[in-house]
Amino acid sequence: NGWLPEAEFVKAVQALPLVSVDLVMINPAGQMLLGLRRNAPARDWWFTPGARVRKNEAFTQTLQRVMSTEVGLLSTQVHAQPKLIGIWDHFYDDSAFNTEVSTHYVNLPHWLKVSSYKDINDLPSDQHSGWRWQDPQEAALAEDVHPYVRAYAQWLLDRDIVK
Repeated sequence: NGWLPEAEFVKAVQALPLVSVDLVMINPAGQMLLGLRRNAPARDWWFTPGARVRKNEAFTQTLQRVMSTEVGLLSTQVHAQPKLIGIWDHFYDDSAFNTEVSTHYVNLPHWLKVSSYKDINDLPSDQHSGWRWQDPQEAALAEDVHPYVRAYAQWLLDRDIVK
């Protein structure tokens, strides 16, 4: 199923980078969807939805899993396939299960425009304690938005994607 027992996962995080994907979702008003993270790393920061790539999971399956489980997004609500923003390194001083083990993600963020979206109060709350839509201009400068997400917002602005 792609999961390791916790003790083995901590050892893996100590020794290896993890591969992850983030979804930079843009609504018809040009705003980004951000969730307030419950878990380390990046606990208590506003962040884009995302997840690790699981062993033996094709990358397209990872994207579909994140869209459906993290934000309940249906394929009919997406204008086009998610588009790769680039390959980014994310470094954290802690990890999901251990405050003394750092985490290195090789992150593959994708942006996508959604045609409509359900009430953010109905979104899953297991990974995020709250949700908000935010203009990229504000997100690029907001001190409560994680620096990696501020960089995503600036990337969108530099390319006029939110118009």
